[in-house]
Amino acid sequence: MYIIIVGASKIGLALARLLIEEKSNVVIVERDEAKAKEIAEEIDALVINGSGTEIDVLNEAGAEKADVIVSATSDDAVNLMVCELARMLGIQRRITLSQNPKHEEIFKEVGVEQIIYPSRTIAKYIRNLILRPGVKSVLTTMQDADIIEITIPEDALVVGKEIREIGMPEGSTIAAIHRNGELIIPRGSTVLKAGDRLTILAKVGVVEKVANLIKEKAV
Repeated sequence: MYIIIVGASKIGLALARLLIEEKSNVVIVERDEAKAKEIAEEIDALVINGSGTEIDVLNEAGAEKADVIVSATSDDAVNLMVCELARMLGIQRRITLSQNPKHEEIFKEVGVEQIIYPSRTIAKYIRNLILRPGVKSVLTTMQDADIIEITIPEDALVVGKEIREIGMPEGSTIAAIHRNGELIIPRGSTVLKAGDRLTILAKVGVVEKVANLIKEKAV
C-alpha cells in the first residue's frame, strides 16, 4: 500500500513507523526544512520538504499512485486544504486529524473518510480506565461505541458456555477471542473458556452490562 502522511507530528511519525513495520510504502511531507532533514535520517521512508497544501508537492510525493493520504498537522485549515487537494488529485481515501469537532461537516463536504480527534479519543480512553476498572478500552474514534477487551475470570458464570447461551446485551458483539496466543473468530457455538481475552464492540450505553455479564461469578 502507498501512503502519504502530511505533517511530521508525533502522531504522524508514530503512524509512519507502524506502517513501515507493515511493509507499506510511506512518504512523509513536512514543511519545516530542519525537521524534514532530521526525520529523513531517522526513518526508512521518503521525506519531502514542502507544504501539503501545494499540488506540486503532493504530486512529488506520488499522489497519482497513493492509496491513502493522512493529514496529520495540528492546523485544521491546513488539513482541510490537504484533503481538498487530495480529492482533486484523485486520492480515494482521505483521513485527517482535527482539533475542533465543529469542523466535522466541513471535512465531510470534501469527502474525508475518517476524522480523528486526538484530545477526545485520549480523554475517552482515560475515562474508561477510571470508570471501568478491569475492562481494557481500546482507543477508537467512534463517538457512540467502544471497543473493549475483557479477560474471562476463572470463576465466571460464562465459562463453559456457548456464546449464544450467555445472552449478550443488545448493541454488543464479541468480535474476537484471544486464547493461548491464538486468534479465534467466534461463532454462536463457540465455547468460552477461563482466561479467554475477548475483544468486544459495544454501544456506549451497554458497556457496563457487558462487563458485568462477562465478569459475573458462578454461584
